[in-house]
Amino acid sequence: MAPTQTPVSPLVTLAGSYGDREVRDWARALFAFDAQMAGIVLPAREPMLAQIRLQWWHDMLAKPAAARPSANPVLASLVPLEAEGLVLAEALSPVIRGWEAALEIEDSAAVADFAEGRGQLFAAFSSLTGGEAGDLMRIGRAWALWDMVRFHRRTPALDAAFAAVDTQALARIGLPARLRPLSIIARAVRLDIARGRLDRPWAGPGLFVRLVWHGLTGW
Repeated sequence: MAPTQTPVSPLVTLAGSYGDREVRDWARALFAFDAQMAGIVLPAREPMLAQIRLQWWHDMLAKPAAARPSANPVLASLVPLEAEGLVLAEALSPVIRGWEAALEIEDSAAVADFAEGRGQLFAAFSSLTGGEAGDLMRIGRAWALWDMVRFHRRTPALDAAFAAVDTQALARIGLPARLRPLSIIARAVRLDIARGRLDRPWAGPGLFVRLVWHGLTGW
């Protein structure tokens, strides 16, 4: 199956420029995988066809590296993470299931499944870095909802879940400097929600400067 070329978001690109070099590489690989799933689901007009393509990814993650298509850049980028101990099927199949839920995201149960599944992308970093999985999941769920509502899709169920994001809880989470890409994302989500104006462009100069400063200093 040919890969769908879907770019990661500007925020993810920015976040992937800071922190530990190894974690930056992991972040690029994992967020490229998420972007691949988004590229299947978001433009889909036939949910059944999208589910077939998502199942292909389930199948590929369950195969040993030598049995996967070597020309697929997203799959190839995940191989070094396997060498560090990440079990792809265990870590990333929940992300695929989250995107499967996004095919029918009109009710609160589907939205919860989407946020929980896609948020597992952040929990994968705990396997690689020893970070606190619960904190990473809280950030991941908030980011999953924010990214969807901010840039892709609005439904009453999505808006209700997004309105319930606890930004104070996000502010209390402290991540080690090694995980600076994820703390930049958490900071961006929290600051944007605090603005309360999703109708305005996201990355104004002021916000960009604050995120770069956080990337450099942790403050």
